Amino acid sequence: MNKITNAIIIAATALLVTACGTAKKATTLPDANANTTTETSTDPFTDIVSHLGTWQTLQVGGKMTIDAGTPFTSGVQVRMVRGEVIQISLRPLLGIEVGRLLITGDSIYGMDKVHKRYIAEKASILTAGVPINVSTIQDIFLGRPFIIGKGTLGPDMKQDVTVHHDGKVTIITPTTRIQGYGYEFAFNKSHQIVSLNIVPASSSTPVYQVRYSNIKATAAGNIAHTMRADGYINKKKLALDLDYNNIDWNGNVKIDHNIPANYTRVSARELLSLFTQ
Repeated sequence: MNKITNAIIIAATALLVTACGTAKKATTLPDANANTTTETSTDPFTDIVSHLGTWQTLQVGGKMTIDAGTPFTSGVQVRMVRGEVIQISLRPLLGIEVGRLLITGDSIYGMDKVHKRYIAEKASILTAGVPINVSTIQDIFLGRPFIIGKGTLGPDMKQDVTVHHDGKVTIITPTTRIQGYGYEFAFNKSHQIVSLNIVPASSSTPVYQVRYSNIKATAAGNIAHTMRADGYINKKKLALDLDYNNIDWNGNVKIDHNIPANYTRVSARELLSLFTQ
């Protein structure tokens, strides 16, 4: 049961690590041929943006693997309302929910149903003040490029980014840096997203990366059905892998905001102390 409890806590942290990029280990650009079908000939920016459809809600099953020293794999159910909320239910055995993560606005809630405890914090406590919100996290988890503070990349944002090529990879970089770090999106020759890279101002080498694969054309445009994020918390390596099944778009989605009255609230700092043990 402790492994399940720790996994719930780690998953809550991993969501925010994915969103803000706290890793310290350099990585390399991904294989430009990954996810490739046929090469497009249109302007990369225009083609990429044209494949970002609209959506209002989603719900999907899948599998999440969290590794902060000992891997833990669980079935998950994910529900989202665009720009409002993300709910992730952890179901490691027989479909029974043992924990739930809820991100709404700029806040994060994590509920451990095994030991009846929960966290309720502003996301900024784990993101060092980086101004991410639920919309940014949704884009990260679906493999949709974005500009922090402006939302999903759109045709009216071309003046806010630079576009260049690195071999067979197309790089789109928002011109505004966040706390000395830039961020960029890499696309293969079919203009499908391959990675989100966090790049320091003093280097062109990414120090943090979210990798995407299994890109599928859906009712909401090109969506990554597999993602992997690697980071560090208190110098301890943290990895998150997430695989989606077929996504159900724009249906009725029930979000449970309730935390039982008999649950004990604990602080995020207390939970983060697990990473030093």
